[in-house]
Parts: sequence; structure tokens; C-alpha cells
Amino acid sequence: ERSPSPLLPPTALAAAMAVTQESSLQIRGRDWFSSLPMGTRSVLVTCCAIHALSALAGYDAFGQVCMAPRWVLYNGQIHRVLTSVLFHGSVIHLGFNMMAFVPMASSLERLLGTVQFTHLILLFTVLAAGYHVAMAWVGTTMLGLGSMHECAIGFSGVIFGLIVVDTHLSAVTHRSIFGFFAVPSQWYPFALALFLQVLMPSVSLLGHLGGLLAGLTYVRGVLNPL
Repeated sequence: ERSPSPLLPPTALAAAMAVTQESSLQIRGRDWFSSLPMGTRSVLVTCCAIHALSALAGYDAFGQVCMAPRWVLYNGQIHRVLTSVLFHGSVIHLGFNMMAFVPMASSLERLLGTVQFTHLILLFTVLAAGYHVAMAWVGTTMLGLGSMHECAIGFSGVIFGLIVVDTHLSAVTHRSIFGFFAVPSQWYPFALALFLQVLMPSVSLLGHLGGLLAGLTYVRGVLNPL
């Protein structure tokens, strides 16, 4: 005859369950991270690491690293083309961009391959910045807007370029805007940019449009020699 096993006190049982759940989450998180393609994982780690190090160091001088068209055009501060896409203003800003980027980028990278995907990231970084500066110049000199004095940071311009490519390669005819309404796929990137602009007027419209134009330039074959 077997003696009954001793029952754990409620507190010990709860602690054991918490440890088990935490261990399970760690394993799932590790498996998910390991499953990401190299290019997607590298962008995620780089953006998160830069934000974490900036927070730890108390660095918030984003005016030194943002996409400021007048400083790029008139002062030759080309470093802003790269730094502006790697820095984010807050954890929410970073989280929103990475949640949009990782699933789509993983799918694209598996389809295109890491080398071509990395090429797209670098190409869209430069091209979106070029469109951003050009549109800012037009807005200031011809329309009297203050576009040249804008200071924008974040990876969303590159993300919008990738959205255009992803939409172009997809066979889906309609796409949903956060479940509120659906639009024809060819209009999805523009509808998404407009929806986000209405929802969050402080986001950089020129930054998003620059990314959209970079994506369109690519899918139209203009950049085939590159």
C-alpha cells in the first residue's frame, strides 16, 4: 500500500506554478527569437540595444541624431540618415515599430533571402531619407511650410518601404486597417499611413511618405540596376 504524497502548502504550490510558467515563457521567448532570420533579428537587437543603452546613459539629445532636413542638406550631416532610423523616442515608439516590423520582415526575409533583404533595408534607409529631404525642401521653399526644420526619428520610414514590397509580392486582394476597415491591397500602404497620421498627428508624415516612395521606386523597377 502506497502512502499518500504530502500536499504542498498553498503558498509553495503557487510559487512552484509561477516558476513553471516563467520557465515556459522563457523557453517560448528563446525559441521565438532563435526562429527569426538573421537580418530581422539583427535589426531588432540593434534598435532595442540602442534604446536600452540610451535610457541607461540618460541620453535624450535626439536633436543630434534625428532626420533634420536642413542639417542634412545645408550642413552635410549625412550621419543623420543612419542614426535617425536607429533611435526611438520611447519604449512605446520602439515597441510599436518592432511589432510592425518583425512579423512582416521575417516573412520577407525568408522569401527574398538574407542578403537581398539586408540590401533592401540599407537601400530604403538611404532612399527614404533622400525623399524626406527633397519633400521637406519643396514644402519649405514652394509652399511656405516649416518642413526643413522637422526632427524625426524611428524605423517607420523603412517599415513603410517594406510594407510596399510585401504588398506587391502578396496575392491578397484586400487588407485590413487594424480590423476597422479593409482596402484594396494596392492602396493599403497609403491608407495605413493616412490612418496613422489621423490617429497620431505628431508622427512624421514626410518620414512615412519617404518610405512609401522608396518602396514604390523599388517595386516599379527603377532601382533594378542597384
